Amino acid sequence: MGLEVIAMGIMTALSMGNTAASAVSQNKQAKAAGDAASVAAAADYQAVAAAGDQVNAQAQMEALKLKRQALIERGRIVAGQGETGFIGNSPLKELLVSRTQEQEALGTLSYNQANALAQNSRDMGSVFATATSRYNEARSRRVGGWASGLMIASAGASGAAEGLTFGKGLKGIKR
Repeated sequence: MGLEVIAMGIMTALSMGNTAASAVSQNKQAKAAGDAASVAAAADYQAVAAAGDQVNAQAQMEALKLKRQALIERGRIVAGQGETGFIGNSPLKELLVSRTQEQEALGTLSYNQANALAQNSRDMGSVFATATSRYNEARSRRVGGWASGLMIASAGASGAAEGLTFGKGLKGIKR
């Protein structure tokens, strides 16, 4: 029975050690995946925030361009009035049309900016949902203490059975 007990002990220890190492390795991988999810989420947030900043900057530049064009147009109209000396309905109508067109263009620009920023906000929500999903997936791969204990105990029992069988087999071999 001595050889059987030794084989059983060795196989039990090896099985339990391998299972414990596997659980530790799996937990390390799950932590690394969770950390990677956090880093990816931070990068995604930065990209979406930068896109929102770009929308605002582009809208401001376009608004300045539109206002500049409108001022040039009104300056042309006023200069024409000064040169001709004619201040009637036509020049006033041109000024009114110029201001109306400016306001329409600025309104459209503002509307488009608001829509782009709303999409940007939805993108932020998507980043959060993706980050949460990645983190939860990584977390679900972790092996808890209770599960580790059961796995190790089960591996020990299986190793003991294999060792006992192996030891009995060795006992039958003649030296």
